[in-house]
Amino acid sequence: MSFESAVLSLVFNVDNWAKFPLIDVRKNYPNITSEIDVTFSDTNKKVCKADLHYADKKAKKPVLLNIHGGGWIIGDKSNSTSYCLPFADAGAFVMNVNYGMPKKDMPLLFNKVDPKKNHNKDWLWPYPIQTTFLAMKWLEDNAKKYNLDLDNVFISGDSAGSHMTGVVCACFCDDKYAKKLKVKKPSFVPKGYIMNCGIYKVSIYEHIPIGRAMMRKFTGEKNIKKCKLYDELNPMPYINKKANNVLVVKGQFDIMTIFQSDWMVKRLKKEGVDYDFYVGRGFPLATFHDFMFLTFTKHSKDCMKYETEWFVNKASK
Repeated sequence: MSFESAVLSLVFNVDNWAKFPLIDVRKNYPNITSEIDVTFSDTNKKVCKADLHYADKKAKKPVLLNIHGGGWIIGDKSNSTSYCLPFADAGAFVMNVNYGMPKKDMPLLFNKVDPKKNHNKDWLWPYPIQTTFLAMKWLEDNAKKYNLDLDNVFISGDSAGSHMTGVVCACFCDDKYAKKLKVKKPSFVPKGYIMNCGIYKVSIYEHIPIGRAMMRKFTGEKNIKKCKLYDELNPMPYINKKANNVLVVKGQFDIMTIFQSDWMVKRLKKEGVDYDFYVGRGFPLATFHDFMFLTFTKHSKDCMKYETEWFVNKASK
């Protein structure tokens, strides 16, 4: 464990732990049914778990599959519950998934926001993407049971989860890319993607100490360029007009991602993708990384209203 990695893990976990009491909004959604820790693949029952949030099983529902953030190396789906519930309240069936992450640096700390069971020394890139596609297979297999509209499946994520949302998008845009990552695509194609405060040109992080620590853990390589799928870490070159609908969201002065969202928007515009761009404004809270998770702020409420309305509008077309 490097000093950089230890500090990074501590900071991320403290942030999640401190925010949790402020963002727990479950009591505000009494009509939402939540199924917790549903196994979505027998290939790894330990980590392939999802939380399901929905209003009822009778009405045919569009789907949102959400991927949590945490620098690819820490976190848990429960940290994204506050983000998922407004979509369920708007009529979506939300599948909030976990994925495998590298060995945990601090196994005795912060187990609630970063359970040890989510970590293993072998769960390196691109394993998290492979488990995400297993979750899509679960949606396919359970569409009838939950009355899901597979013509209206959307993928969302924040931070590292937004990077993986970009990777999922690239897999549906480029078959060769998907083959390299060894993912098996479902019969449906996602209708759209929501990318919150993401990182899409990952190679930039080689030159930033904190980013370099994350990538070393994520890839298992001290020299990141030795990673077998180094080029595929960056999803942007593989994203094209097949991406359908994309909503890119960022905080105005997000120091964690700098210009990443702008670069993604530039790529989408160049490829002729139907996209929308939401920029959180209002210093300081609306400019933070993942500001939409600060549910007690007006800026978060405004952003979530925009995102859920965007989702409903796209799903109705």
